[in-house]
Amino acid sequence: MRNLLDLHKQFDHLFPAWSNQDERFLALALCGEAGELANFIKKRWRDGAAFDEEIRDEIADIRVYLELLAKCFGIEGDKLDQRVSDKLTRVAAKHGLKT
Repeated sequence: MRNLLDLHKQFDHLFPAWSNQDERFLALALCGEAGELANFIKKRWRDGAAFDEEIRDEIADIRVYLELLAKCFGIEGDKLDQRVSDKLTRVAAKHGLKT
């Protein structure tokens, strides 16, 4: 699998320089994409419409912004995976679960 951040660099010319490095922009963009995902889920629930492809696209958008935001904080790649593992271990311990 190609590195998501390397793949995104190929599209840098399409975005202003700050749009993939500014934590404020990335956090707001992440929220916007999550809102779009929630809207499609709402429509599935309310109307019984599929929206499968749109939902998959929104999930992909969310991942891109999340990965770029993680990079701003120096936890991309394996560091992010380790951070997730550590967090889940702490949550499990907090709730008395064995890991």
